[in-house]
Amino acid sequence: MSINWPSFSAFLACQTQWRVTSTMAGLLWIGLDYAALPIALTGTDITPALMVDLQAMEGAALEILNEVD
Repeated sequence: MSINWPSFSAFLACQTQWRVTSTMAGLLWIGLDYAALPIALTGTDITPALMVDLQAMEGAALEILNEVD
């Protein structure tokens, strides 16, 4: 198992916790709803290292989700 698997699994568990707004140009992905993460990650030890990993994956995802064609 990869050392990144726990962080990746946590990121997938948060997949329904995105903040999104609608604009005239379409959807704008704002980021993860941090207030909801403890609920989404029930049973997971939310360590500072895990949060750093989640924020890194969130940043990379935001770049892709908010790409302009």
